[in-house]
Amino acid sequence: MSDIEYSLHIIVERLTILQTYLRQQTIKDIKDQNSSVNYDLSKYEYECPHHRYVTRIIERKPLIIYIENFLTRNEIEHLAQLAEPLFNPSKIFNAEGVRTYDDYRTSTSANLRRQHTPVVKCLEHRFAKFQGNIDVRRIERFQVVKYIPGQQFQPHYDWFWQPEPMKNGGQRLTTFVTYLQANCSQGETEFLEIRFNETLHKHLCDILYCDEKSASSGLRFRPIPGNTVFWSNVDKKGLPDHKTYHAGRPPGENGYKIGLNVWTRVQPHTILSES
Repeated sequence: MSDIEYSLHIIVERLTILQTYLRQQTIKDIKDQNSSVNYDLSKYEYECPHHRYVTRIIERKPLIIYIENFLTRNEIEHLAQLAEPLFNPSKIFNAEGVRTYDDYRTSTSANLRRQHTPVVKCLEHRFAKFQGNIDVRRIERFQVVKYIPGQQFQPHYDWFWQPEPMKNGGQRLTTFVTYLQANCSQGETEFLEIRFNETLHKHLCDILYCDEKSASSGLRFRPIPGNTVFWSNVDKKGLPDHKTYHAGRPPGENGYKIGLNVWTRVQPHTILSES
């Protein structure tokens, strides 16, 4: 079994056990308890909190997991404050694998330094622990992204097809999209190659958009602050999964949303510059 197969197997196995346990609990009570949790951020310097959250396996091929209350309100506010003075136009990788500006992605982004604060350090370890307690150095720098009316990231893949970006850390195996703030009527994260199926997905309408557009759309996740969409960008053989084709839709008139992108590489990813 390859490292990729083993990591994905561990994630699914642990979450299946967790879901079995939660069926024996009152899930609403856990959600309500988590939504009111706010840890004292000053204590993160000494110990990271033992944080509880609720997961739902949305798809298995590709693996998509929805995580409720993955971040607390205090943690969200902390990340937003760190990012605010750092926002610049977002970049994409061009055909040569070089970061550049393009109308295909019109949001603004802020890259946070690794272990920038004790809170950031604890959150980096939370994302690593979710994936089987992997080496935290495999996680890229946190990227906070902001969308205002008209801004979007058109359909794309997070995995690389260009050799250049893979020279440092290898392929992007997984993605976490966590919603930090959302004051919008739209702003969904849409998976275009995974069609909405009323029979399979109607019980997920609290986290998915279920409307007149659903029959002709892919899965569209609502931007709910504190919640996370996690997915694997590759299949069990480590090959890029084309079903992960997705888009960050604009937030609608007079709306905005702020999210956190977290990507995981095959190997440790070296930060060559903090600029």
